Amino acid sequence: MPDRNFTQADYNHHDPKIAQDPYGFLAKVRGGQCPLGHSDELGGFYFPTTYDGVKRVFSDYRTFTSNEGAGLPAQLVRFFPVDLDPPNHTRWRRTLNRFFTQEAAEADRPRIQGLADKLIDAFVERGSADLVNEFTRPFLAMTMLPVIGCPDDDRPMLSEKLMWMVHNRLVDHDGWVRRYTEIGDYLMGLAAARRVAPRRDDLLQCLIEEEFDGKRLSDMEVYQVLILALFGALDSTSSAMSGSLFHLGQHPEDKRRLLSGEVAWPVAIEEFLRFTTPIQTLRRTVVQETELDGGALHPGDIVLCINGAANRDPDKFADPDRCIIDRDARDHMSFGSGAHVCIGRHYARVMIDTCLKTMLGRIGDYRIAPGFTPDYTSSEARALKTLMVEFTPGPRLSAG
Repeated sequence: MPDRNFTQADYNHHDPKIAQDPYGFLAKVRGGQCPLGHSDELGGFYFPTTYDGVKRVFSDYRTFTSNEGAGLPAQLVRFFPVDLDPPNHTRWRRTLNRFFTQEAAEADRPRIQGLADKLIDAFVERGSADLVNEFTRPFLAMTMLPVIGCPDDDRPMLSEKLMWMVHNRLVDHDGWVRRYTEIGDYLMGLAAARRVAPRRDDLLQCLIEEEFDGKRLSDMEVYQVLILALFGALDSTSSAMSGSLFHLGQHPEDKRRLLSGEVAWPVAIEEFLRFTTPIQTLRRTVVQETELDGGALHPGDIVLCINGAANRDPDKFADPDRCIIDRDARDHMSFGSGAHVCIGRHYARVMIDTCLKTMLGRIGDYRIAPGFTPDYTSSEARALKTLMVEFTPGPRLSAG
């Protein structure tokens, strides 16, 4: 590619080794001959490593389309609305938005608080816990499944299948296809059953009643929305919560600063979101000649937008590899940007706020267990697999 200017570096977000420290890898590319990276992995793609480059890709859908899919490699079905550009994308978002507004999330805060306390009650007397598998992951799912319209009894099944699909689709293709089929059958069956059931106020009810161009959505179209919602409901925000708890377990002075009011919770939460970057990557496809991060791109080129690269760009965030809880990090890219900014961001902030305040209020002396070594998942989403902690046992809030 003689007309190209880029730094060759075989980045692959599905590589477990890279997942342990993607930021060191990306920093080398950013400091190379050109901050636009190119990888031969996954069929070949380009990736900007600067904040401005990532933001431009997210903001310019006329040059960088989502219509070819946002995943790399591509998913088996199109996800709505993330795999659409405006104006089609806008129509879908307008329909879905009312379930995920800031007002809706704040109104749901009492229920969310009850779930946090219920989960902590299950281990508070023990003096030790795995905060990922006993707290943050089930907390996210228990919060969001009722909003989506899936029964909580199905949570273990959905969690197992969807988490496997996120993190193993390059490991076992047949297993990935099989689980896709199983989840598709489940969600389309759920949609069909709800069409003849009493009304409920949730996302699924909205989808089976909604009309586009004078006709209602098919069960397949409902499935294409619900599966995307479930991926978000079972993985991403859990990563931000567990990463925040990991930082606070390592830095008790930051616990003190938050509990004393020296640092405002909303300020710290934005920094935690920047630092953890739960969703690391989203794909776009180039549709017209353009320049990005100093390199030339042509129609058909694949671009992988790496949110984590933007969030660790030292030209945007000084000393980016440190979590500085009083930093103004409101411009972070953890929710993306532009038309596709994360629809669940308001719920995410309420959940992170509830998670951290409840943990520090009830088990403020928790500490990272001796010998614990962080191990991160690989894929578009990067998260701690476990978070082992110890603390002084405390009382349950409920008698159950």
